[in-house]
Amino acid sequence: MRHSVRAGLGLVLALLTTAAPAGAAYAGTTGGSPGPPEPQVRAVSGPAPGAVTGLAAGAPFKLPYPAGQRYTVTQTPGSGYSHNDDYNRHAVDFAMGTGTAIVASAGGTVHYAGWTDGGGGNQVLINHGNNRCTQYAHLSSASVRAGARVAQGQRIASSGATGNVTGPHLHWNVVHCSSFLSREIPNTVETGTSYPTGSAPLSQNRPGSSTRPDLERVSDWSGDGKADVLGVDSGGKLWYYPHNGNALSSPVQLGHGWGSFRHVMAADWSGDGKADILGVDAQGRLWYYPHSGNGFGARKQIGHGWQSFRHVKAADWSGDGKADVIGVDSGGKLWYYPHSGKGFGPRKQLGHGWGSFRFVM
Repeated sequence: MRHSVRAGLGLVLALLTTAAPAGAAYAGTTGGSPGPPEPQVRAVSGPAPGAVTGLAAGAPFKLPYPAGQRYTVTQTPGSGYSHNDDYNRHAVDFAMGTGTAIVASAGGTVHYAGWTDGGGGNQVLINHGNNRCTQYAHLSSASVRAGARVAQGQRIASSGATGNVTGPHLHWNVVHCSSFLSREIPNTVETGTSYPTGSAPLSQNRPGSSTRPDLERVSDWSGDGKADVLGVDSGGKLWYYPHNGNALSSPVQLGHGWGSFRHVMAADWSGDGKADILGVDAQGRLWYYPHSGNGFGARKQIGHGWQSFRHVKAADWSGDGKADVIGVDSGGKLWYYPHSGKGFGPRKQLGHGWGSFRFVM
């Protein structure tokens, strides 16, 4: 793409305001109380000294065309022809004829679909959370509308030659949803962040490779798609306040004995669409308490060495529908620990200077 890709888009944020936990009687109890370590637990290493590493097997995206197909890279990120400005510096161009199927690189919500000025022609942007969108430009047509949820591998458009182009191709990038500014080189399962000019990477992106789109359920205990509220009171009891549509229903006690935990967070670790619980105990061990339907299944240790961390939070940073872990260490460095399936992939440093922050979310 030769010129900047821009569009002015409004953002709507919905905020749910709730009261602080009250001393109401709970409707029932289940397991899930912190107890002695399970002997069959397979521990997975958590924070450890070492160099900052990039992403590998935990890459969040797949190539934007159907599995089994190859298309030649004609422009790589940072190339001097037109991929060297603030809107295009991380983009990849693939040569392909008009009408070629374009599929979602990861599940998410369609942020924009339609014509844009600035040279990009018809475009689709898919929001994967945290103002992070994959961008598909110069399309002949779009198959989706703004607001629709899409799955990885789902067809979203057809390639074309709209906008400022010299021939039909796909312009693909990861941008900031709010500004269309280039954000990062797409990191794919197939190629990582390497796209040499002239190469033709083979796609593994097939429908069903991520069958449930938009799966981040940070605190959706019920699995109905709406955030609930979970909290630990001064007595160490873990409470669940269900979202009833307009406010919160009567609380349900899920567990007890959580008062000694350094960090407790709701996160969909399993990827089933319902929140699980992750917690760091007094010894710095990171535990996973799976959602069993009504309470918790047997807990599993998924890390250790977290006692020195100032903040530990769970969030679907990769956009794959499973919770990752974000932490601020004692030196104020912000770390990302990607969910690898059973534990964590290589960690990546996201920033520094976070030591003075009171809250990280």
